[in-house]
Amino acid sequence: PEYRDQVAIRTTTVDASPFFKDFKGWKANLRKRYWGFGMDKLPLNGRVWYPTGPGPFPLVLIVHGNHDMSEFSDPGYAYLGELMASRGFILASIDENFLNSGLFHDPPKQQAVRGWMLLEHLKLWRNWNNSSANPFYRKIDVQNVALMGHSRGGEAAATAALFNKLAYYPDDATIQFRYGFPIKSIVAIAPADGQYKPAGEWRVLDDVNYFTIQGANDADVSSFMGSRQWDHVRFSGNGDFFKAELYIYRANHGQFN
Repeated sequence: PEYRDQVAIRTTTVDASPFFKDFKGWKANLRKRYWGFGMDKLPLNGRVWYPTGPGPFPLVLIVHGNHDMSEFSDPGYAYLGELMASRGFILASIDENFLNSGLFHDPPKQQAVRGWMLLEHLKLWRNWNNSSANPFYRKIDVQNVALMGHSRGGEAAATAALFNKLAYYPDDATIQFRYGFPIKSIVAIAPADGQYKPAGEWRVLDDVNYFTIQGANDADVSSFMGSRQWDHVRFSGNGDFFKAELYIYRANHGQFN
């Protein structure tokens, strides 16, 4: 109901069906029946925490990972939303539960679409910042954007940073990208890595800050996969960037959310 009757700002849907050309038959039909929409009408849902005052404020998007799709996890970042809003950031927790596991399957290609969805959300924020009828009009520092994610969401944040600089989807050049957002930083919390490899290659990110964090008692992502993405972050020397990784004794996977 919070994305239906109680919503403060109504958003449009996006068509992800070009990514799911092979997703047909009973699995696709069952998922559409459960959610009430297909891959051609994915919703742009999010919960937002923001400071009071005129702004503009840096924008942070965070996205959850995989779990049973009937158990929403996007409310689990309220503690981060409250903290970051108190520090002068806008934080939006993005709903991608409809891409998660359930009904005996995972949707194919969903790892790539998780990243693409973040860029579609950034398009919304850019439009809101320029619309005088929107409550976020000129409150967003569109030159300072960060993407965060947990588990599959951590990989999605890196994927979004890659897609942001590409003209075409690496696995299907009929899908065009026109983004080019000023994404400054990526934060990957216990991220997956390698579940999606663009055109079969590791993601290489250029000139973006990258921070990854991993728990030593993580029984889901049981190795420090974020460290591999850390290895694939490069700096040209044109600009001031950093990358860092943090390994936490006895921290587990799920309680980051």
